[in-house]
Amino acid sequence: MTTFRLLLLLILLPAPLYGQNMTNSIGVVTISDDFDNSDHILEFLNDDGSVWNAINLFDEWKPIEGFIIMAFHPDYFLYKIKCKEKTSEYYRVVVNEETGLTKRILISSKLKLQTWEEYVLDVFTVSFNISETSILDKINGSPVTKLPVKNQFLFPKEVKGEWMRIIWTDSNYPTDDSINYSGWIKWKKGNEIIVRLHHLS
Repeated sequence: MTTFRLLLLLILLPAPLYGQNMTNSIGVVTISDDFDNSDHILEFLNDDGSVWNAINLFDEWKPIEGFIIMAFHPDYFLYKIKCKEKTSEYYRVVVNEETGLTKRILISSKLKLQTWEEYVLDVFTVSFNISETSILDKINGSPVTKLPVKNQFLFPKEVKGEWMRIIWTDSNYPTDDSINYSGWIKWKKGNEIIVRLHHLS
């Protein structure tokens, strides 16, 4: 790997997401499971229907000025875009998380809309400050006796309202021979996500 590509990878590598505000949004637009690779251009439209920008879903190394979405890592096919509105024809999405700029994307089979609950369950792992966050044996229950150790992978498995069930193991990755542990945490407070979301390992 060249030095340039390595630096670009570090720039594009998504940091863990934390503190996402869900106010005035309906979920997250991402690539559909049914995407067949035939149409890999994603156009973002102005309100008058003209093209604001277009991205090639297979173009791994081309940064896009002013395009700051929730999670963007093309070489892992990772695109997560906050959605403000859905009509019969398009999604209105936030293309710049810093300015709040929104554009339209036409609804198609290559895209899908996830609820926030579906989105947080779709990440690889979650993390949080164990000393400040209670892990309970059930919703509104008692603290678990077996706590995960520092830097251990915590996998999201279930969401009920503001509660999320996580699992961890006596090894980093669950196997047929590993011992699994489970507990409930709060993943949001009001409209704000209060756990860190890790899309990649």
